[in-house]
Amino acid sequence: MNWLGYVFGTRGSLRRRLTANILVALSICLILAAGALTSEFFEHLEENLEDALTAEAVEIIGHLDPEKPHLGLDPSALRVRGSEGIYRYTVFDGSGNVLVGGETSPAIARQIAATGLGRPQEIVLPGDRKGMAVRARVDGVDFVALVSTYPAESYQSRWEQLKHEVEEELWLVALGILMILFAAMLTTHRALAPLETMRSQARSIGPATPDQRLLGDGIPSELLPLLDAVNGAFDRLERGFRAQRDFSSNVAHEIRTPLAVLRSGIDRIADPEIRNDLSEDVQRLDRLFQQIVDLARADALGVTAFEEVDLHDIAVEVASDLAVEAVRSRHDLTVSGSAPVPVTGNANLLSAALRNLVRNAIRYSPLGTDVEIELVQSPPGWRVYDRGPGVPDDLKKKLFERFVRGRAAQSDSDGSGIGLAIVQAVAKAHRAEVEIRDRPGGGSVFSFLFRGGKETE
Repeated sequence: MNWLGYVFGTRGSLRRRLTANILVALSICLILAAGALTSEFFEHLEENLEDALTAEAVEIIGHLDPEKPHLGLDPSALRVRGSEGIYRYTVFDGSGNVLVGGETSPAIARQIAATGLGRPQEIVLPGDRKGMAVRARVDGVDFVALVSTYPAESYQSRWEQLKHEVEEELWLVALGILMILFAAMLTTHRALAPLETMRSQARSIGPATPDQRLLGDGIPSELLPLLDAVNGAFDRLERGFRAQRDFSSNVAHEIRTPLAVLRSGIDRIADPEIRNDLSEDVQRLDRLFQQIVDLARADALGVTAFEEVDLHDIAVEVASDLAVEAVRSRHDLTVSGSAPVPVTGNANLLSAALRNLVRNAIRYSPLGTDVEIELVQSPPGWRVYDRGPGVPDDLKKKLFERFVRGRAAQSDSDGSGIGLAIVQAVAKAHRAEVEIRDRPGGGSVFSFLFRGGKETE
């Protein structure tokens, strides 16, 4: 999983959903906050403009001199000159008549006449213009100074000001976005932490620890029903597992005892032909029973039952056990590779898997041919070479299924069809791989390799 997948989760995962929901919620909050800040910005912009216009109007009042022409103001100045200029200052008498300046609209005059002494008042001007008027009494005469914005202040100019303010604080905006992302990741991580705890606890439960359960310490109350349901399922599985194990143990005891009695009775039969035939039948039955037990054990195997084992030691042990059988069928059974090959696994079941591979190689190879167990270092495992009839391509994978037998084995009454199924089950329990390849010069190569597969999540 790449870092994006780790941060935001994979598609359809709870982590991605939580992160997306948190980001949406924070984005909505951010939009609302931006709207509120924008509204506040324009409101303060209006207030600041009103304060500035009022201050200039008061300043104009302070410069008025009734004894001088044009009240002491320069009518040719840029801000007070005629209709072709830029209007900024206009002075009225108490009745709203223009004394200096160019704001001559009757609507403006009516508003000027209604102003109160010493109290700034907003004057409504055409368009988006802004105006503030201040009435003052100078030498017993009322004058009203109007200071207006001109040309008209547009919304575009206000947005330009807002844009300028945002650009100046752009680093704060970027910091805010990063903080939102960090908050989303942190919240998601904290929210999923109990699930990770439950996951790690569940992975430690296996056939070797059937009584272990998920703990509720630190688990949110919303997850407690799920935890109780999972623990209840584990309870039912444990009861079923123990019942199956007890049944297997009882069957092993009940069957092996009569088999031993039957074998003892067969040994007392005087007719050698009948005695040999019955002995082979008992051996075949005993071998079939052992294979069934091995298959059940492989299916129930968990990683908690593993320990470090040496594949070389297992190969030598299997070769020693089957040496007599190989000699009787005139096969040369050898083990190549003397270096230790350590792996983590279950020695008994690995031995059972290799024994089935070697026994098949001995059984279906022509007399006088060689059977070789090769130790492989990288990846660790075994290869079993034979000179048998080979396996058709269409059967190379199916042959590891239960009760599927090769064409050469279909005429063999000793075969049960589950020997290679045991090999496959043991490989699956050890996260190894088994495969069949054609051997140059005739025969087959059966591989059992630990390729370092990860544990199934």
